[in-house]
Amino acid sequence: MRNLFSVRWSNGMVNLSLLVLRVGTGLMLLTHGIPKLMQFSYISSHFADPLHVGTTTSLIMVLISEIICAFLLVIGLLSRPAALIIFIQMAIILLMVHHHDPFSRQELAWHYLLSSFVILTCGPGRISIDGMISR
Repeated sequence: MRNLFSVRWSNGMVNLSLLVLRVGTGLMLLTHGIPKLMQFSYISSHFADPLHVGTTTSLIMVLISEIICAFLLVIGLLSRPAALIIFIQMAIILLMVHHHDPFSRQELAWHYLLSSFVILTCGPGRISIDGMISR
C-alpha cells in the first residue's frame, strides 16, 4: 500500500513505461493509417486540406505520419523525429480541422498529441533501437 502513494521512480520502470507508451501509441495510430491507405483512391478526393496543398497531398502527409512514423515508434527507431511529425499532425488536426468540434470529437487527437509530446521530450527509452544505438 505504501508503494501506491510513493513518488519514487526507477530507471527500469521509466524505460518500461516509455516502451508501453511508444508501442501502444504507434499501434493505435497504425489502426487509423492502414484503413486510409487501403481506401486511398476513395478518400483522396474529399480528404481535409487544412494547409491548402491539395487533398491528395494532405492525405499522403497524414499517411506518412500514421503509418511510417507510427511504425518507427513501435520499433523505437528515429523516435523523436517520428514523434515530432505526429505532434505536428495532431496540432494541425486540433487547430485547423476540429477546432469547432466538441471535445468528444477532439479527444483522440489530444491523446496522440500528448503521447507524442511525452515521447518527444523524454525520448524512446533504453528499450528501443534508438536506445541500443546510443549505448
